[in-house]
Amino acid sequence: MSLDTKYRPKSYSDVLGQDASKKVLKHFVAEGKGYQQSYLFAGPHGSGKTTLGRILARALLCDAPVEGEPCDQCDSCRAILEDGSSIDFIEVDAATNSGKAEIKRLLDEVSYTTFSGKRRIYLFDEAHRLSKEALDALLKPLEENAPGSEDKRLVCIFCTTEPEKMRATLISRCAPTFQVRSLPPEVIAERLAYICEQESIECEPEVLTLIAEMTECHIRDALKAIEGVSMLGSVNKENVSAYLHLDLNATYLDVLEALGKDLALVHEKVGELVQRTSPKIIYERLAEISMLAYSVGMGVGKSPSYWDSERLKKVGQERGVLLLGYASRLARRPGQPSPSMLLCDLAHLHHGLTAATTQVVVQGAAPVSSGSVAPSPTNLSPPTTAKTAPAPGTLPPVTGVTAVVDERAVRQRSKESSSTPHDSRSGTELDTDSFCRLLALRIAELDEAERGPKGRPHMDRSRTE
Repeated sequence: MSLDTKYRPKSYSDVLGQDASKKVLKHFVAEGKGYQQSYLFAGPHGSGKTTLGRILARALLCDAPVEGEPCDQCDSCRAILEDGSSIDFIEVDAATNSGKAEIKRLLDEVSYTTFSGKRRIYLFDEAHRLSKEALDALLKPLEENAPGSEDKRLVCIFCTTEPEKMRATLISRCAPTFQVRSLPPEVIAERLAYICEQESIECEPEVLTLIAEMTECHIRDALKAIEGVSMLGSVNKENVSAYLHLDLNATYLDVLEALGKDLALVHEKVGELVQRTSPKIIYERLAEISMLAYSVGMGVGKSPSYWDSERLKKVGQERGVLLLGYASRLARRPGQPSPSMLLCDLAHLHHGLTAATTQVVVQGAAPVSSGSVAPSPTNLSPPTTAKTAPAPGTLPPVTGVTAVVDERAVRQRSKESSSTPHDSRSGTELDTDSFCRLLALRIAELDEAERGPKGRPHMDRSRTE
């Protein structure tokens, strides 16, 4: 049996933290109000949402709950503990049972009394994956009371990592959301130390904190890491570094440092990364590290213990705002990235290029692009302004200026400009940078108008060239 399953908490007292949530949940059961609403648990993966939901379900179905906790002695409690479910408690994986047909079958079951004569409780894991039709089917039963009672006809426990995707009408039928929060690394490390002691796993205490940080304080992921590292021997820094690929951190920083300076080195380091991990993971890690370096370099973030803090800070200070552009582009990785796609994106960042679809040269100027990636260091010089203001109603001359325009800003400005009245005779004076940006905006507008809705060319009019 895996460690995360073997040491899954079976009572509220075993659950780390979440004191306020545990107190309220026990109160609902102890006061006999547990069936008067459904419940929603939200939080990061591996933080204990489903565990809390299962404990609550056992307490609600328990024959003799003790101060709001399940007794774990009655037939109902033992059935759920042994099999994970019972005739009265059904756990549903919403990721694979999200359709209206599955929910209709569930509601048909609710219409009949269970064999034991008790209420039936459903727990939906990954509840945000329920389809719109399935949620619509649940709304009315969740609101209706059982005949002659204040208890609801249907009580559900929803667990989700993405509560923002849950419908407001469903949330309104639940008790206030129980937000399951990640705990400090030191608290996770204490639980890991206890489990290592129980399993006779040799470990170094400071390394357990490192594991907690590396797994973002997700207790389930931390336990899986302990289990994997222990197969290499002692849970020490060397084995943890090898198992969690911490030795690749320096290579990721090599890539960030080489962008804009040495494209050959970028290719070399990416080749080393691809041999050890997938392009998808490399995209994610480079985006995360770009933001981490930026935060540390700006003095607003703390370097985790498994990083070379001085080097991370140096990268953040040297690359500055360019790291925001790196993170923005890398976070929008292709669905199925390949090494070639990764190298292509990094080459764009190296040269300061954008995902532009519109480029234009004005009076010998460099291309004006619409995109969303930060320019390279060579494009960071202050905008050139005319020494003398142009005559009212005229535009200043443009020579040798490169402007990089955020595509999202262009679209937003397009909407605003189409709805905001303005006086074209006001004689507004424009500097060079403003002119280039407005020009790119106008080109984007014309291109959008030419292509029609959803990017398709207009088919309702003829054109003559």
